Amino acid sequence: MENYRIIVHDRVYKTIERIQDYIASLNTYEAAEIYSIKLFAEIKTLANPILANAIQYSQWQTAKKLHPHAKRLITKNRKWNIIFHIQGRYVIIDGIIPTSLMK
Repeated sequence: MENYRIIVHDRVYKTIERIQDYIASLNTYEAAEIYSIKLFAEIKTLANPILANAIQYSQWQTAKKLHPHAKRLITKNRKWNIIFHIQGRYVIIDGIIPTSLMK
């Protein structure tokens, strides 16, 4: 089974930049960089079709606002929800939402 290709919306890059800036303001730029690298590593796991297909469609309205067939991957630290949908051979990352804002 071939891996999915991942497409990341521009708004996701902007969200990660804001997360990075916030962490750098509390800690160091190096800590912020490590955090964002780990976040991108979690996004990359969605290239695995077994994982991406196993995740159910989200029932959260916050996720559905980004895409009607949104799925969500909760990060390992449980602070973020990676919102995505599958279209053909692509996993499209629609957004990253803090867990505290999921409704």
